[in-house]
Amino acid sequence: MKKSFLVVLLFLTGNLIFAQNGKIVKLLNKQLQREYTKFYDETGRKKFTVTEPFQIDENNVLHFGFTLLTNIKGEKTIVSRQVLLDKIVLFDKDQNVYFYTLNKDVIETKTDYDSNGAVVRTTRGNTHYFFTEINRENYPVRFMKKIKKALTKAGYDVECNF
Repeated sequence: MKKSFLVVLLFLTGNLIFAQNGKIVKLLNKQLQREYTKFYDETGRKKFTVTEPFQIDENNVLHFGFTLLTNIKGEKTIVSRQVLLDKIVLFDKDQNVYFYTLNKDVIETKTDYDSNGAVVRTTRGNTHYFFTEINRENYPVRFMKKIKKALTKAGYDVECNF
């Protein structure tokens, strides 16, 4: 009886965490889309495109990717970021809304392309900051409170400044 109860409890807890991970992703993507449609003009939309919306995989790794058109010749940079959710200690905003880790746990990969689409260079590095590219709204406090609530419900102890 105790084993059955424990299995059911673990199953329900796991489902709650996955549900909250989905909520985190939904909130991030919704806010980014909101800013994209509200604050980006046609030129801005051509310069910045999301190539990989926010997602959390089965290992609780948060992923995000986008493309920046760097000039009118068609040169571009594709950026992808990833971080384990349990490594995040802070959720904050300066110019960008960002997640922060203590030990450079964010992996960022940048691939630069020339105007013909050929790879010029790929760099991969680790940093403390997972920038969300959510940066157009001056005071996204309601959004940040919702993220904090979802992170807490998912079992992540993340400090938030807002």
